[in-house]
Amino acid sequence: MAINLKYGQMRWLITAWLTISTVLNLIDRQTLSILAPFLHDRLHLTDQSYSHVVTAFLISYTLMYSVGGRFVDSVGERIGMAACILWWSVCTMATALVQGPWSLGAVRFLLGLGEPANYPAALRATTVWFPKAERGLPIAIFSCGSAVGNVLAPPLIAAITLVFGWRAAFVLPGSLGLVWLMGWLLLYRPPEQTSGITADELLQLHADQLPHAKTPWLSLLRERNVFGLVLSRFISDPVWYFYLFWIPQYLQRERGFSLNQIGLYAWIPFVAGALGGMTAGHVSDLMIKKGVSPVRARTRVLYITSALAPAGMLTSTVHTAAAAILLIAIMAFIVYCWFINTAAIIPDIASRNVVGSVLGFMGTAGSAAGAVFSLVAGWLLSQYSYTPVFIVVGSMHVTAGIVLWLLLKEPQTAEPPAMLARSGLAHSEGQ
Repeated sequence: MAINLKYGQMRWLITAWLTISTVLNLIDRQTLSILAPFLHDRLHLTDQSYSHVVTAFLISYTLMYSVGGRFVDSVGERIGMAACILWWSVCTMATALVQGPWSLGAVRFLLGLGEPANYPAALRATTVWFPKAERGLPIAIFSCGSAVGNVLAPPLIAAITLVFGWRAAFVLPGSLGLVWLMGWLLLYRPPEQTSGITADELLQLHADQLPHAKTPWLSLLRERNVFGLVLSRFISDPVWYFYLFWIPQYLQRERGFSLNQIGLYAWIPFVAGALGGMTAGHVSDLMIKKGVSPVRARTRVLYITSALAPAGMLTSTVHTAAAAILLIAIMAFIVYCWFINTAAIIPDIASRNVVGSVLGFMGTAGSAAGAVFSLVAGWLLSQYSYTPVFIVVGSMHVTAGIVLWLLLKEPQTAEPPAMLARSGLAHSEGQ
């Protein structure tokens, strides 16, 4: 039994549901990180064995970002999203059964197989339900669920652990994913199968769709626009991985923060990131409505924000901790602007049946580059200080912006909406 609402209501309900999935995605991913100090003795974890567990997750997550995107394009966003959240929710709950490093590493590896497909599936759903001039904001909303998840996870997981024990901290959040899944299967249908949408609204949705492509999966990387987006994310994504993994240590060692102070201020960059994503999506949508082409509108936001990124080079040289946190927050704002608008560009340069695959390639490139840069950052810190690391980090978005400017080109105009409507292809998508 499907829920039938008017088009305007249904698409925002779907956006809200996708946002919840992203929040759950981050909570399930962060649970182990939050409980790691608590589990060292209980699961006989050493620092080295814990690093192996983290690496097992990162390997599967990095590889499956691309494979998951392809999977979602093959089966559609409804089934693709359902399959991935079922998988990762069960894996999260299964973590409660582990007895030591080996079983923990195996479960985390399996978790990494399911989590990344969330984002290609969510992007496909917003592409299906929103026209080009209105996609930026919903993409920003569901993407910023990751920031919300990072803010909510520590107090939530700590509270569950204190009341029910550490195993419940994996079972209860994982079970929420199963509740979400039931709602998703009840709620989601493609617009063509929804009675609340009018013929004019349906035609508007398909008015600017690019023709369906039958490009072989790996051959997508030979396309100039796709390669430009993937390369730009390969260059820019390590910035966020650096801030996630190294900034708490920086605040403790260089700014004298206690663990309590880190907890008090750690939410600020995530809130700034969410604001950056929402701002980028909304501003680019407004420009499109005023007549700017979608690709040009999205890239203008990217170029402007990349020009601000060198401010991050000053982080280690400012005199106060407050100024350093402000610069970190500015960088988080810029990073999320890039996350949102590079994702929003995909349906503007590629047909709907490959958007998941393109985002998958971007995610794999960014994650792999983040892992490599973590090693580079560790070497720089051991040999020098945080100053050269912040200089490199502050230059990455500028470099990525130059790459986009050189490689990204406006695609040809899509087929007329009437032809697309008669083709019947739209009806078959997303099932």
